[in-house]
Amino acid sequence: MWNKNFICIMVANTLLCFGHFSVNPLVASYTKYLGTSDRMTGFLAGMFFGVAFAIRPISGPMITKLDKRMLLILTFLCGCVANLGYALFESVAAFSVFRFINGLEYSFLGTLVMTLASDNLPAEKMASGMGLYTIGSAVGTAVSPAIGEALLKLGTRLRDESLGFNIVFFYAAAALALAIIPAVMLTPDRKTKAEIADTGAWYKNIVTKHAIPFAIVILLFQISYSLYNTYIIEFGKEQNIVGISAYFTVLAATLAVTRPMSGILTDKFGVKKIVFPGFIILMASFFMVGSSTTLLMALIGAVLAALGFGSSQPPIVAMTMQVERPIKRGVASNTIYMGIDLGLFIGPLLGGFVKDSFSYSTMFKLAAIPVALSVVCFIFVLPVYNRRRAELSNQ
Repeated sequence: MWNKNFICIMVANTLLCFGHFSVNPLVASYTKYLGTSDRMTGFLAGMFFGVAFAIRPISGPMITKLDKRMLLILTFLCGCVANLGYALFESVAAFSVFRFINGLEYSFLGTLVMTLASDNLPAEKMASGMGLYTIGSAVGTAVSPAIGEALLKLGTRLRDESLGFNIVFFYAAAALALAIIPAVMLTPDRKTKAEIADTGAWYKNIVTKHAIPFAIVILLFQISYSLYNTYIIEFGKEQNIVGISAYFTVLAATLAVTRPMSGILTDKFGVKKIVFPGFIILMASFFMVGSSTTLLMALIGAVLAALGFGSSQPPIVAMTMQVERPIKRGVASNTIYMGIDLGLFIGPLLGGFVKDSFSYSTMFKLAAIPVALSVVCFIFVLPVYNRRRAELSNQ
């Protein structure tokens, strides 16, 4: 597994997560600072993913047919522009514009990184490798929210809250600029004209029917999981929980262990024995967090969330990569990311409506419902997956 391309992708993904997770947990706080309502806050937080979803009919075919290395470099540059825009233009209108650009970047990045990682992994180690490549996400999730909050406090002490947010945005832009270095070191695509022609017309490279069931499963539990990244800081304020940013550190430290282990265990024991317990643990985390009145309770919820999400997500991603031919893995990635994007857009939006009527505590408890629905869907997905694997092995 440890070839140059895979290592470069891991490094680039880690730097991406350092930038992304320093900003994203503060989006709700920043929009509140700009004076938005709860519903508008939810919309702007989810808009990033809504835009990414809308752009995927364009980004998916481009990833399949063009050089993925060059596209990765360009999208990192796009992310730099978005974060610099956040810093330099302080208004709801400007934030909406640059949030759109950020969503445009994300419509390419997630699929690109996932596809490049899977392209450089042996088939028999797919689940293990996909678990390892997400360690960067775990590390970024662990330290970046605390870095973002520390930079916000530093700027606020030096002058005011405006400077604090600007420092966070400049830091994120710098992290994405550094990510360009390992992206440049990647080997360019060597797709032949015949291979590109074999992928078919552009509209045949937006989604693949073989990945749609997995996209539905991941959409449902992403609706719930998105609430942690978007609202946990504001939840801590509502419950008067001091040091709530430690939630992200505990979450990610646990993910750093759970994600690679889930891949290894999936390769050894099969998806059923890993994914179903993961979903149940994830549901339990929402009840624990929603009931939290102390930091300890919230941190226990973080451990449960990481165990549940870290056990279920890498196997589902690996399954998605395994149901398509290598040349069409970009399409499979694009399909599953449409589910992720839609879930991450719907989640904060629905969360804003629930918070407007009830509280953050109620919002987190109700978040167990979409996860329960994903369990039901996965029961029907498993036989479809097994049939498709058998079909590909006979080709």
